[in-house]
Amino acid sequence: MHVYIEYLLIENIIINLIILYVTKGITRTKTSKLRIFIAALIGSLYTLVVFFPPLQFMVKFSIKFSISMLMIILAFNPDRLILFLRQISTFYMVSFAFAGSIIGIFYILNSNFNAIKFSFGGLEELTKFLAMGIVLAIILIRYILQFHRSKFSREGCMANIIIELNQRQTQLLALIDTGNSLKEPVSQLPVVIVEYGELEGILPGLIRDMYSYGKQLDLEAMADMMERLGTDISFRLIPFKSIGNDSGILMGFKPDRMGIHFDDEFRELKGDIIVAIYNDRLVEDGEYRGLLHPEILE
Repeated sequence: MHVYIEYLLIENIIINLIILYVTKGITRTKTSKLRIFIAALIGSLYTLVVFFPPLQFMVKFSIKFSISMLMIILAFNPDRLILFLRQISTFYMVSFAFAGSIIGIFYILNSNFNAIKFSFGGLEELTKFLAMGIVLAIILIRYILQFHRSKFSREGCMANIIIELNQRQTQLLALIDTGNSLKEPVSQLPVVIVEYGELEGILPGLIRDMYSYGKQLDLEAMADMMERLGTDISFRLIPFKSIGNDSGILMGFKPDRMGIHFDDEFRELKGDIIVAIYNDRLVEDGEYRGLLHPEILE
């Protein structure tokens, strides 16, 4: 099979451009198209060393890695070490994703795949699998990034909270929900919604019995329970609306003490807060067990 150097150079320039542009997008680096093109050209020219026997020493790992670093410096001109490490690690991640996608597609579509003698049948076949592999890799990288960015943004709004009632404590992870505008209708105190399973250990036995028998929505049972408890605990009934539920009632109480671990510090919440008992799962994966009212952080 004949190899045309100009085709090889063009293909490698295109691949390097795509990898560098994806790296630029992931790391959100500002640079010029000219810098990226020069870096892609240098990386492409390096592939020609395989045609020159005297230059075979340049195929060593140390030389390859040096060329990668040179490409990153030429393309992005990082001014900090941490930024350079982020860019070069992303560069390799994208490169491996492209290579893996190309080999994976070739393996699936080629019944005569041989891992020991892996090669393409010609320029046309190489171009076809390169195109499919690059498209698949971009789709996968985009999906993974969207997933992780949404996850990280949610984790940035997470906080550990401590709720104390009758000298008993529970600790749980809660989401600071900007969409949570629920307030107790009489006092207008902000409401923190917490799953029943996280509060069960600190609630009085009468309340646990009511939830065990499924009477938490029985107004008569609620009134009887509140009368029997007296002043031991300050209970409130909180009406709410949600998607698919025009009206509902949550039972809530005023905790004796509540604190929050947020921004690497512990804050004692001094103001009055209502904790509403939610007898279900807030999220299926159990990533968090409570919803914090944003006003409690002010």
